[in-house]
Amino acid sequence: MSIRITIACPENMIAEANQFALCIGSTPADAQTFGSATWEDGQGERYALASLLAGPQFAQTAAEPLRAPDHTEHADVTAAAFAQSALRIWSPLSPGSFPSLSADRLIAVIGLDAGLAIPLLGLSPVPIED
Repeated sequence: MSIRITIACPENMIAEANQFALCIGSTPADAQTFGSATWEDGQGERYALASLLAGPQFAQTAAEPLRAPDHTEHADVTAAAFAQSALRIWSPLSPGSFPSLSADRLIAVIGLDAGLAIPLLGLSPVPIED
């Protein structure tokens, strides 16, 4: 069984978030989880989004102490730990309020399709300039 996870990553944390994905993921390709910051909040701050399927243990795995993964020699565990410390996980079953976006926080929404998670995050596509 897998669950849908949508993660918003501030533009200034993409490199660290990709190292975190590499450390908790299963292939070297996980280092490319977050691409360009093509989404923005109401204040114009930009975010990269990743929507993926993961095992039901994602929240537990994401909170465990990090180590260099066996599938690559190029992991930056220090950068990954920085992203891990900024991660907030929310699901419809979570107690408390939805975590607010900020330039120093990654938000993972678990258990909702991206089409429902993105409005909760308050993000919209960056307008394309003509």
